[in-house]
Amino acid sequence: MAAGDTPHAVRPGHPPARQGPPAPHRTAARPALLLPGQGAQYPGMGTGLYRDLPAFTAAADTVFAAMGAAGDALRSDWLAAEPALSIHHFHRSQPLLFALDHALGRVLIDLGLRPAALLGHSVGELAAAALAGVFGLPDAVRIVLDRIGRLDGAPAGGMAAVAASRAEITPHLRPGVDIGALNAPRQTVIAGAREPLAAVLDALGAAGLRWAPVHSEAPFHSTVLRPLADASLPMLAALPARPPRIPLVSGYTAARLTDTEAVDPAYWARQPVDPVLFWPALGELVADGTDLLIECGPGQGLTTLARQLPEVRSGGCAVLSLLGPPSAGPGAEAGHFAAAVARLGLAAL
Repeated sequence: MAAGDTPHAVRPGHPPARQGPPAPHRTAARPALLLPGQGAQYPGMGTGLYRDLPAFTAAADTVFAAMGAAGDALRSDWLAAEPALSIHHFHRSQPLLFALDHALGRVLIDLGLRPAALLGHSVGELAAAALAGVFGLPDAVRIVLDRIGRLDGAPAGGMAAVAASRAEITPHLRPGVDIGALNAPRQTVIAGAREPLAAVLDALGAAGLRWAPVHSEAPFHSTVLRPLADASLPMLAALPARPPRIPLVSGYTAARLTDTEAVDPAYWARQPVDPVLFWPALGELVADGTDLLIECGPGQGLTTLARQLPEVRSGGCAVLSLLGPPSAGPGAEAGHFAAAVARLGLAAL
């Protein structure tokens, strides 16, 4: 969720993703990068790659340097044996997800990957915008830090992933709770202030609908955040923005981001409030001929969702994660990334 994002890590009703051995040196004509957001974070994510792969270390350090003193503190806590702040707190999850998404994308592009398109989930879209040149990295970082600073004044709330369609959930909603993301045909995220969200979840349970919490300490993608989003407009209006050099599929319109939208401060201000239309946006990607979906961030949440696409099920489009499953631990990240690079046919690191 831009400033709050991706409730895809919780997958009620779906089995865990399985990533078999990579096919050797597959070359995709139209690869796309999927950049995850809130909900994708987990303890230790990316730390193994940071320690073992100098190219990634350098790319991540560039992001941390752009954050100034906040970046130094963020990196130290991220790498600490016992971090001072939970990885699920937005002061950790949001900037770290941005840093990892951007650094992974930077490494792939520097190795010669030419993405046909980028699709970010919530804060992942800001990382995509920086990679595509809509914002310079310092300005994209400024947006991220501004958003998490404003969230300190947000009402207490959260998010939940429901194994149901939007139509099934909508009758149970009440003021203060909104549809936060459409992640798959039967994975819908709701978000809102704590008390009304709890009441809606009780109603959904009574109706026989299963749900699971999304790791978020803020009600991303709910109208509860509208005043904070509106307050960010002057800052956004002062930042230079450019049409993307790499096509972006918007997680908010489920269509290609137009040049007008890319430079519109209001588009970026609405991100923490508007629902993420990930499933429709994913459909737009594959309809445009994408034949490989690469999870450019921690975990396998987005590629797990993508496996439900008919094009993936039929073999017309493949999926690939860069860091592997969280259960494998940081020590397996470099090996998994090297295998992914080989599958992409890129030069070895």
